[in-house]
Amino acid sequence: MAVVAAAVGGETVAVGVAVVATLVVVALVAAVVALLRQAAALRRDAAALRGVADDLLAELDARVAEATDQLDRAGADLERVGELIGSAESISAAVGSASRLASSAVSAPVIKAVALGSGAARAGRRLRQRSVPPSRRARQRRREA
Repeated sequence: MAVVAAAVGGETVAVGVAVVATLVVVALVAAVVALLRQAAALRRDAAALRGVADDLLAELDARVAEATDQLDRAGADLERVGELIGSAESISAAVGSASRLASSAVSAPVIKAVALGSGAARAGRRLRQRSVPPSRRARQRRREA
C-alpha cells in the first residue's frame, strides 16, 4: 500500500492491483490445494471405513447363519420334547387304567379273604370258649374287661 500511496500515476495503481490480485490468486490456489489434500484424506478414510463395514457385515452374516442353525436345532428338539410328553401322557393314562383295573380285580378277593379270615378267627374263639370250663371263662372275661 505504501507503493500505491507514493507513486503518482495510473501505472503504479495497476501494478499494486496486479500484486494484490496475484496474492489473492496464490492464496486461493493454496486453499484449493489444502482442500484437495483434505478431500483425498477423507476419501482414504471412507475407503477404510467401507472395508471395516464390509468385515462387520461378513461377521454379522456368519453370526446370523449360526443363530438360524441353532434356532432350527432348538425347534427340532422342541418337537422331540413334544413327542416325549405325548408318549409320557399316554403311558400315564395306560398305567392309570391298569392300576384301576388291578385295584378293582384285587380288592374284591382281598376283601373277601380278610372277611373269611375274620370270620374264621371269630368261629375259632367261639369254639375255644365252649371247650373252656366255666371258671376259666369267667377269668377270661375279667381280663378282657
